[in-house]
Amino acid sequence: MPDWLYVVVSIVVAAFVGGVTNHFAIKMLFHPRNPIHIGKFHVPFTPGLIPKRRDDIAESLGQVVAEYLVTAEGLQETIQRPVFRNKVEDTLLGFVDRIGSSELTVRQAALRVWSEAEFEALKSRLAAGIRETALRGFARLWEHADLSSLPVKRLVPGWSEGNRKAWSAALAVALLGVVEEELLSAGGQRMLSKMAAGMMDKAGGFLGTMAAIFMDEDKLVQKMTPALVQALRGEEAVNKTAQAIESRLELYGEKPVAELLALLTGEEALGWLGGKLEQLPLERWLEQADNIPLRSLVEPWKMQIAAFVPALTERLLRLVAKGIPTAMQAVDLPGLVEEQVQKFPVERLEEVILSVSGKEFRAITWLGVLLGGIIGLFQSLLLLWMG
Repeated sequence: MPDWLYVVVSIVVAAFVGGVTNHFAIKMLFHPRNPIHIGKFHVPFTPGLIPKRRDDIAESLGQVVAEYLVTAEGLQETIQRPVFRNKVEDTLLGFVDRIGSSELTVRQAALRVWSEAEFEALKSRLAAGIRETALRGFARLWEHADLSSLPVKRLVPGWSEGNRKAWSAALAVALLGVVEEELLSAGGQRMLSKMAAGMMDKAGGFLGTMAAIFMDEDKLVQKMTPALVQALRGEEAVNKTAQAIESRLELYGEKPVAELLALLTGEEALGWLGGKLEQLPLERWLEQADNIPLRSLVEPWKMQIAAFVPALTERLLRLVAKGIPTAMQAVDLPGLVEEQVQKFPVERLEEVILSVSGKEFRAITWLGVLLGGIIGLFQSLLLLWMG
């Protein structure tokens, strides 16, 4: 064989071997998928590298993602960036604008999220929750502020001697005005007639008999009414009534709230107030709110809400950042990544890697051809030189 042909054959054979070797080395990353046995003999290098080390790769990838790629510190830093904050603000403002221009009612909007039964159950739970929260909050306030022993005058704004006098005078005028209206009404006139008849019946004897004969009850009432009205309008009646009211206000102002409520209601103060809170018609109020347009709830406060959005965004992001470490521990990110990688089909993984690195793998194959050809060239020249 001529020397030049020997060199060419050596180069071609070595290049072919290098290319095939690299090609199969790449293929053996993914193939075969399962171990191969010949009888009891396990064929080496089966399955391929990635299928064989799939669990180890999944575990390592989970650790890498949790420790280096998706960390609590990285997420906290991300949500605190101005760009992220601005996106959140824009999203909230857009949501407010959509609600402010929406024609939907509260019920219609809710039924887009929940079913009819779920919405009704939600309203019931909401009413029960509001009632329970109000009762618990009021009981805590009652105990914390010691309202049971707090004097009434401490709870009434502007309680002073001058204000008590002014309040008493106003109440006296209003009270006497009500009495006057009642006396001048048909019912009041009938009451005066009964009073006059009773007075004549109780007089008895000769005077009572003479009064019953010569006096008409209706005429007596007609004469008594102007005198009573004039007396009610008199300064003396107003002053005495105001003094009586003022003395009562002073007396009640020194009493503890619990004692005064118990005196007025005949029940224990906290129990009575709790009963009144339980009687609030929350269910009826929520039913009435069903037909309220969303726009009417937002439009009057749109400017205030827009001004409040930056502060709300800051608080929300701070709250989210604070809860990220706990959330990541609860999620168990390494375990989650490991589980997802284990579920990921090897076939799909091969497609993904080849779609990304196919050119590089082909380059590696041709590099094997090149290196094999170079090795064949040097080998053939060396053998020719050695004779």
